[in-house]
Amino acid sequence: LTPLYFDENKKLSCITSAMHLIKLLTAEAQSNKKIFTLIDKFFLILTLNNWIQEYIFWELELLKLLGYDLELKNMVEKEVVDDKVNYFVKSTNEKKIIPNFLIEENNKNVDLKNLLKGLKLVSDYLEKSILKPNNLNLPSSRIHFVNLLK
Repeated sequence: LTPLYFDENKKLSCITSAMHLIKLLTAEAQSNKKIFTLIDKFFLILTLNNWIQEYIFWELELLKLLGYDLELKNMVEKEVVDDKVNYFVKSTNEKKIIPNFLIEENNKNVDLKNLLKGLKLVSDYLEKSILKPNNLNLPSSRIHFVNLLK
C-alpha cells in the first residue's frame, strides 16, 4: 500500500516513522498477529481526513500492545480557566498540558497546533519511559515526520 502515497510527502514520512517505531519496539523474528492487524489499521487511517489525529491514537495503541500503556485518562487533572477546559499532568517539577482531544473522545476537528502537541507528548513519553532506559534514541524518521507537519 505504500506506493499509493509516493506523491504525499507527509503520509509517506508517517509510514516510515511508524514502521521504524515498530521495528525499534518489537523483538525480531517474534510473531505478533496483533501488530500485523494494527498495521492494517494504520493504512486505513491514512485514507481519513483526520489521519494525523487518528495516527496519534494509533501510536498510543501500539505502545499499549507492547506493554507501555500511557493511560492518560487515569493520570490527568482537569481545570477550567475562562470557561475553557484544560487537562494536565502534574509531577514534582512540571505541569504538562495534555491536548483535550486525547481525553475528550468527541473532539473531531483538532487544529495542527494541538496535533503537534499530541505528537510531542507521545515522543516525550517514548523517549523518557522506553527509549532512554534502553539506550535508544528517537528515530530520525519520527523527527522528520513531525518537522514536515510544522
